[in-house]
Amino acid sequence: VIFHFGSGILANRKSAMVSSLSKRDIAVAIRTKTNVRVTRKIKKSTGGSPIHVLMRFLRSQWFIICVFAAIGLAKLAPQIGVKGGPLKPEITVKYIGVGLIFFMSGLSLKTEELAAAAMNVKVHGTILGFSLMLTPILVGSLAGLLENTVPKMVGITLSGDVVSLLGGIKVLSCLPPPVSTGLILTKEVDGNAAVAIFNGTIGAFLGVIITPILVMQLTGGSAELPVASIIGKLCVTVLFPLLAGQLVKYSGVVAAKTLKAMPFSTFRSCILLTIIYTTFCSTFTKQLDITMQYFLGLVAILLAIQITNMLFVQKLCEFQVLPRGDTVAAMFCAVHKSLTLGMPITGIVFEGDPKLAIITIPLLVYHPMQILLGTLLVPTLKKWVKAEVDQRKG
Repeated sequence: VIFHFGSGILANRKSAMVSSLSKRDIAVAIRTKTNVRVTRKIKKSTGGSPIHVLMRFLRSQWFIICVFAAIGLAKLAPQIGVKGGPLKPEITVKYIGVGLIFFMSGLSLKTEELAAAAMNVKVHGTILGFSLMLTPILVGSLAGLLENTVPKMVGITLSGDVVSLLGGIKVLSCLPPPVSTGLILTKEVDGNAAVAIFNGTIGAFLGVIITPILVMQLTGGSAELPVASIIGKLCVTVLFPLLAGQLVKYSGVVAAKTLKAMPFSTFRSCILLTIIYTTFCSTFTKQLDITMQYFLGLVAILLAIQITNMLFVQKLCEFQVLPRGDTVAAMFCAVHKSLTLGMPITGIVFEGDPKLAIITIPLLVYHPMQILLGTLLVPTLKKWVKAEVDQRKG
């Protein structure tokens, strides 16, 4: 709150004013020739009864709480959210949910932002280069090391299940960025959503061609993919909703004030919670044909790969002096992998393989892991991005 006082009044009431302001927790009082400008710092209330404290905590952390509630609900009632269940995720999530995400992005983003994102060559090179080139090389080499070199060094022979799991990790490394979760998480941390949209879309189209080639090179398989069918589905779920959102935004059908007032962030959070629920429903209903020891080892390896890759991408972006908004978009899009494209490719390349169910386990584990880890990082990354924005404004 800013008060303006005449210099004559200030001279007569200086001591009274200072005493009064101190009681109101005044942060700054600056005296000039004609006035005194006073800025009052308003503190958030931190007191109250334990119930009030609890309610404030629940309001501030509602999304994280709902994430764990969704996982718990998926464990208790997985039959609701599986493919073919009452929720029909193959339609409600795959088409309607993802379509709504990109439709809302089209409503909220300016065309010039999308155009500027398309010209951001540094970010695109970092994301797509890391996702479709560097990750297959690094992770493929690590899997090959664990499969061949390490057993010879310690004098052991790996079981067929372990070899199949390592093959699944190789397949996982070749997958493109996802089209939806990377965008949702980028928006949640106030990152560059236009970059996430561009790379999620382009990465998906490139992945249809590049991913099968990489998978066959790393695993020695062979197959022919229904490229036209996959591209058609991408157009329906990604491209068309995005264009429809842009048309609605600039046609004047919905007033600009109405668009600004719409709670897009809450809508995206609800869609992400639905994705998390249905993903874990699918995970909990699948029978994993490996021992608990192998499963825990796989979780540890995939978690280490994911965290290491995110830190690697962050350092690459810092080296290129990219804004933090672009950096968080790169961290999500370059490291996350598309289960939607990964499962059909794996099924086609390894069709008839008796170990197919085991080969797909790394994909099934990595997908919920990337969503959960990304969600847990949202508050920290959001503060990190905001700090740079505040620094620039200051």
